[in-house]
Amino acid sequence: MSIISLSFLTRAVPALALLSPMLLLGACGHAGADPRTEPPLVRTAMAGTTVAGGESFTGVVSSRVQSDLGFRVAGKVVARLVDTGQVVRRGQPLMRIDATDYVLAARQSQGAVAAARATAIQTAADEKRYRDLVSAGAISASAYDKVKADADAARAQLGAIEAQASVSRNEAGYALLLADADGTVVETLAEPGQVVAAGQPVVRLAHAGAREAVVALPETQRPAVGSTAQASLFQGATSVARLRQLSDAADPQTRTYEARYVLDGAASRAPLGSTVTLQLQAAGAAPA
Repeated sequence: MSIISLSFLTRAVPALALLSPMLLLGACGHAGADPRTEPPLVRTAMAGTTVAGGESFTGVVSSRVQSDLGFRVAGKVVARLVDTGQVVRRGQPLMRIDATDYVLAARQSQGAVAAARATAIQTAADEKRYRDLVSAGAISASAYDKVKADADAARAQLGAIEAQASVSRNEAGYALLLADADGTVVETLAEPGQVVAAGQPVVRLAHAGAREAVVALPETQRPAVGSTAQASLFQGATSVARLRQLSDAADPQTRTYEARYVLDGAASRAPLGSTVTLQLQAAGAAPA
């Protein structure tokens, strides 16, 4: 063997000795890789699509009848007798305005009635006497006709003044606003010291009775009146709701249509203003 070959082998053997462990490590790496550095294995399964039961819409619980109550006469509010959320009974006082002027007007009308009644009594007595006289031929028929006309006018005047007195008494009574039905005060719209006009709403009253879910539906949703939906309350109660009314006119701002669903079961006793979610039936679904 030549001197050059021996020199090459002398340099190659240490290099091969260094490469051998690295080759062994590389071969072992494929056999037992560290799971912490390898991509995780994920088990997958094919899932089929399900048919949804219909779209959901959120609304609020409301009463079927809700009234804005106001005084039938103008005046200054002196007392608010109920609070928002209070349950009231029919005939219960809700608010009062200053009735001083109306009481004085009623008294004045009573005085006018007394005066008119006295005049009517006097003219009726005169008419009776003149009737006897004209029957006896003591006076002319024209004289009697004049007295009779005065008696008739006094009687008519008394009726008119009595009617005006009744109006004055009623106006004095209108100074106290009463609940016209059992229900719940949804909102008070006036406070003591405020001057309100006749007919101005001062109390919003939700009448007792069936509860309804009020939702706004887009124009793409036009369920038939009488169709059902699934109502879910935030408290967890669920019930079947039946469409009672669907507005034919869109809201000018939202371009949606108000739908009112009658609630049954536990949902029918839900507090006013509660959030309710309605799951409408899918097209072609059988009614509940």
